[in-house]
Amino acid sequence: MKSRFTLALAALLGSLASPLAAQVSGPAAGPNGQPPQYYPLYGGTLGIAVPAGRLGDEHAAGYHIGGLVEWAVPNQAYALRAEAMFESFSLKSGKAGDDVSVFAIGPTIVYRLAPATATSGFLTGGIAIYHATTESFTTGTGTTAVTVERPGGTRPGFNIGTGINFPLTEFTALAEVRLHVVLTEGKPILTLPLSVGAKF
Repeated sequence: MKSRFTLALAALLGSLASPLAAQVSGPAAGPNGQPPQYYPLYGGTLGIAVPAGRLGDEHAAGYHIGGLVEWAVPNQAYALRAEAMFESFSLKSGKAGDDVSVFAIGPTIVYRLAPATATSGFLTGGIAIYHATTESFTTGTGTTAVTVERPGGTRPGFNIGTGINFPLTEFTALAEVRLHVVLTEGKPILTLPLSVGAKF
């Protein structure tokens, strides 16, 4: 009787252990049995920034530099980025005054249109804290010359955009276009960067 009880207990423990072993914590394996992606991707962008709105009245196209850290899960549509950028705009030819620069840092959500494919387009949307330098320029000539100042400062804002990823051997290349809207007391500051970059 004792031996039968021992065998029955062993069988019961074995039957309970099987489903518990199958429920190991942690994410499922990636495609083709590869381990899931735990680490973030680091990247940078470089391109042309076009001023729009009030900024485009007196300033010409400038340059854009950006950095990003992206957290994504393979084959999932959504990803999260932490981004920082710097843009600089010089005055148009023949204008007198100061150049304007814009710095921003904030989170961005990325929606990949075809996450299961190697090359895919994506949409972006995010919020940020922007810091813009004061706009200062002179209108008119001689006795009619007037210096105009538009205060900058640190302001909230948002951005939307679209782009495409190109996976290569050692990194992923990307090209994207954004619209940044800096909310000010008057007309907002608008910038339109067109950039290319890489993620590692």
